[in-house]
Amino acid sequence: MNWWLRQRGALGLLPGALLAFVLGIGVTSGASVVLPAFLGNYAMATELSNFVAIIPSVVVIACLERRMPSVEHSAIRRLDARDVILVSGFAILATAVAAGMSLLGPEALLVAARNNLLFCGLALGVWPLIGHRATLVPVFWMIQSMFLGGRSPGDPYPWVIVTEAAHVTHAAVGAAAVFLAGILSLTCFVPRTDR
Repeated sequence: MNWWLRQRGALGLLPGALLAFVLGIGVTSGASVVLPAFLGNYAMATELSNFVAIIPSVVVIACLERRMPSVEHSAIRRLDARDVILVSGFAILATAVAAGMSLLGPEALLVAARNNLLFCGLALGVWPLIGHRATLVPVFWMIQSMFLGGRSPGDPYPWVIVTEAAHVTHAAVGAAAVFLAGILSLTCFVPRTDR
């Protein structure tokens, strides 16, 4: 019974996180902040909705951390495959919702959708190595993207991705590649008994 309640609690996080994500990007879209660049030549404007895009990656790791190895050791079903489906499905759902909202509003929502994929991919990619501390990696990526600045006004460094405009192709491809690498890391590098 304890196992069921614990898993129910993990799944209960997802609807609340999706609601917080949608409300957060809805409220903060169009608002931006400019922080000083410590290493780059020019400070970059960062949409506040990019900060909200970190929420799904934190919840995905929280769900993965609620697993119970003692129960999963004796499981007949492939619980590891269900973990991958759960976290990747939630990340894609959050991205699709934000992309759908961008049809109604500013392109900042499309940027938040792209950054959600990037942040979830980063967190999932390092989770097999550092466990619950994987939630810090998207936060550090967001911080470095703000404080590194850009090459010129409105032109961030290409590898930063977070502060790129919605129409920039390499940022969308990079975010998708990082997300797929995160799913691959989750699939390949976590032993079945540890999932």
